[in-house]
Amino acid sequence: MSHVRRPPKALSLQRPHHQCGRARLIACLALVSWLSGCSLISLPHSRSATTSHVPASALDDGYQDFVGVIHIHTQYSDGAGTYEEIARIANAQRLDYLIVTDHNTLKPLRDGKQGWHGTTLVLVGTEISTRGGHYVAMHVTQDIDRSKMTTQQIIDEVNRQGGLGFIAHPYFKKRPWTDWTVSGFTGIEAYNTVHDALDENRLRLVLWTLTVPQEPFYFSLIDRPNDPLRTWDEMIARHGRIVGIGSSDAHEVRVFGLKFAPYEMLFRLIRTHVLIPRGPLTDEGIYHALRNGHAYLAIELITEAKGFSFQADDGHTVLGIMGDEVALVPNLRLNVTLPAIAQLTLMKDGQPISTMTAQSWQVPVTNPGVYRIEAVRHGKPWIYSNPIYVRPAIQVIESPTP
Repeated sequence: MSHVRRPPKALSLQRPHHQCGRARLIACLALVSWLSGCSLISLPHSRSATTSHVPASALDDGYQDFVGVIHIHTQYSDGAGTYEEIARIANAQRLDYLIVTDHNTLKPLRDGKQGWHGTTLVLVGTEISTRGGHYVAMHVTQDIDRSKMTTQQIIDEVNRQGGLGFIAHPYFKKRPWTDWTVSGFTGIEAYNTVHDALDENRLRLVLWTLTVPQEPFYFSLIDRPNDPLRTWDEMIARHGRIVGIGSSDAHEVRVFGLKFAPYEMLFRLIRTHVLIPRGPLTDEGIYHALRNGHAYLAIELITEAKGFSFQADDGHTVLGIMGDEVALVPNLRLNVTLPAIAQLTLMKDGQPISTMTAQSWQVPVTNPGVYRIEAVRHGKPWIYSNPIYVRPAIQVIESPTP
């Protein structure tokens, strides 16, 4: 049984009263005029309401749940932090891994930044600016000359290097994805924190950050990412298995000693859990899980998600976990367990077909389809699973290999 980890409190900003007011006013004006900006500020927040619940029993699937944050920027591109700083935050939040994706560079890899930093495995990828939009590439070792390639050629080159790639923030107003004719990509960012936050009115965000406690403010920004989820479902129908991930897109901006969009908060707003056969955590294990959709994304500002399980079984044997294709056999059921009670929605082929408020749920399956779970807690999105693909027996194929 996995235990629930409690994230630490953010550090308070200690300043004399008159200096604090002046700094906040200047920072507020600077932030409103910041065109690409992120309107979130690090302020003292209330005591964490993270809950700890024992998940309902499920059949043993042989996998271990590792939690991490994907899509992070550092001083190697347009982020404020160093690798050492983000690793300290990850250690404090007991994250198992980070995947850092600075813009159009693999220099951190050449500089030896990939590897274990304390208790967190830090991996180096890159966010490539293609003609069709931004593409998050992982497990690549050679820089890609994007100026000489089409979007499809860049996707093909990532695959040639043995990497995997995800369409980034497809509906971000400043940098949306525009080339939907491409193929060969691993998946899509089903949730991107910066896209979700920046769709709000910027001035209102700035003013709110100066007047309300941190956690309620960030909690108020969380919404279901309707467009990315709809597109994810449509791409599955068109291309077959497509993996969804949650991406932080964390940069952190520092203005007059104040932190906007702090790593500490964004690392809690979206995490991607990977399911790996029991054993030591390795980069290959993480990439294999992501490639095969053995993953789920979770917004863990209030309640952590470790212990969530979504599997297909016949009551005696686990036939597959999220990301797998399974045969439509007699007594097939989908088995859901969570670390806390939530409102669950079962999606089939992109449409909701059943709901239940519970901590465990067993649903008989009588028809082929693409099934995934959405969980809502405290009226806000909490967990999104990757699908289980139920096929007629003759259509079941082997899972991709790393």
